[in-house]
Formats: sequence, structure tokens, C-alpha cells
Amino acid sequence: MNTTTIAWLAGTGAMALALVQATPAAAQPAFPEKPVRIVVPFAAGGVTDAMLRLLQEPVGRSLGQPVIIDNRPGAAGMIAARLVADAPADGYTVLVVNTGLIAITPFVQKSAGIDPQRRFAPVAGLSSAPSVLLVHPSVPVADLRQFLDYAKANPGKLEYAVVGKGAYGDVATSLFQRQAGVRMLPVPYQGNAQTTTALLSGEVKVQLTILSGPMNDYLKNGRIKALGVATAGPSALVPGVPPIASALPGFDAVVYTGLVAPARTPPAVVEKIGHAFTTALSDPALRQQLATMGMEAAPLDGKAYSERIAREIGAFAPVIKELGTE
Repeated sequence: MNTTTIAWLAGTGAMALALVQATPAAAQPAFPEKPVRIVVPFAAGGVTDAMLRLLQEPVGRSLGQPVIIDNRPGAAGMIAARLVADAPADGYTVLVVNTGLIAITPFVQKSAGIDPQRRFAPVAGLSSAPSVLLVHPSVPVADLRQFLDYAKANPGKLEYAVVGKGAYGDVATSLFQRQAGVRMLPVPYQGNAQTTTALLSGEVKVQLTILSGPMNDYLKNGRIKALGVATAGPSALVPGVPPIASALPGFDAVVYTGLVAPARTPPAVVEKIGHAFTTALSDPALRQQLATMGMEAAPLDGKAYSERIAREIGAFAPVIKELGTE
């Protein structure tokens, strides 16, 4: 075999190897090739559902595929969580979660069998809604520090409203009591409408909760008082109300909402979905619409959102242990 033939064979072999190596990459399908389903663990019509519907069109435009909203309420969000945790890890099914669903409920409802840090891949942080410490006007205090003094002087005498044991409001209020060194009396109700009625009537004197539209009206006409907001600094959503952290350093009871995907979803897919959502949240008009709904746009990439989830789990773990689980 002459040198020309050897060189030709070598060149042909190199070309064949290059083609073989290129084939898998060329065959890799682009994501997404079909609609992306966003599973919402709450009923249609709530604020979380409304936020997703605001984001639906711009995110779909960015991804080049429609975004489908799939409401799956029930079991404090665990029905939706199990559905997504068990879904194929391909990016076509993702879950909307909030602080309660990702950092509290799985650890209260042990039977749900969901370890959020092992079963999900954080995709993006979306928005925040601060809890506000509300009191009935009959409580003889003018500000947060007076309230703390009054609660310490009257252990177990101030009733506070919660929607079920182990729910977000219950755990957040227990965290507040733990850090403040006060003891109040929990009174459980079936839903937010009942807790609002109880606070307005004076049946309970205290509630730590996010503000709904009607709550803002009750604040304006003096039927309830806001003493503190559970953010690190002042919140534009509750102007003039001091942060609880000014009296209890480090106190944080913000309801944070984000997106997670099934564990082992390819990182490039997670990043693409997350980027579509965080880009949509940069629109000033959309951010203003969220503000009217009592939420602040607070976009985070997957890594930053993962770190936030870990902090939330760590903050609530001691309280959940004290309250006990099912």
C-alpha cells in the first residue's frame, strides 16, 4: 500500500469519526418542542394563579411554545407536589410553590413522602408577599414595641387567628413568638375569610398574614391596625409600617413564590425556563400589576432560589419540631 492510499484512508477515517461524534449533538432535540405545563397547587382565581396568568403569554413567547396552567389544589399543595415530583424530568411539567409548600408542609405532612430538596430542582424565584402583623383596635398599643411589651405582660391572653395547625400562618406566628419571647393563644379557622371576620369582630386580637385587597381597605378605615411588616426593611406594599426586624433582628416571614422542576431535569432546560420567567418579570407594567395584587416581583435564578429555599427550611425547622407533625 503506497503512502497516498494510506493518507486517503487516514483522512476518510478522521472524517467518519467526526461525523459519528457530531451525530448525537445534531440529533439532540431543541427544548421546548411542545407546550410547557405549569402546575398550580391552588384553585383558579387566587393571587398565585392570577400571577401565573399574567406571566403565561410573555413566557410562552420567550420559549416559543404555549404555557398551559394546570390547577391541582388539595392536601395543602401535596397533590400537585407529588404529581410534579413523579413527572418525567424533561422540563415539560413544572410546579409553582411558595414558602409554605416548599419549606413547611412537606415537613409537617410526613406521610406525603416529599423531600423538597431531593425531589425538585429549583428553576426560578418569582415574587414575594410580606406577612403583616395585624391587631384589633381594642389592643391598647400604638406600635410594635408597645405590642411586644403588652404581649409579654399578658402571656396566653392574646388570641391569634390561624388557618389550621401547621399551615404557614401558624408556623410563622410561632416563629414570631419564639423570637419575641411571647406566648399567645392560637384559634384555628377553616379559611382566610373566617380569620378576617374574626379579627374584624375582635373575636381574635392578632393575625400575622399577607394582605388581601379588602384588608387594605380595613386598614385605611381603622377597623384593624398594622404594627409591623415581616421584611428586612420597609416594604412599598405597606408604606409607613416598620419592619418587624427593627425590633426582632433577622425576623423574616415573607411568603416567597417560585418554580421547581422534577429532580434530574437537565440544567440547560432548567436555566432556559427560569430565564424566560425572570425576563418576563423585568417588565415594569407587569411588576405594577403584581403590586396591585399585593406582591412584589422578586426574580431569582435557580441557584439563588435554591439557596433561599435552604434558608427557609432552616429557619422553620425548629418551630415545626416544637409544633409536632402529623
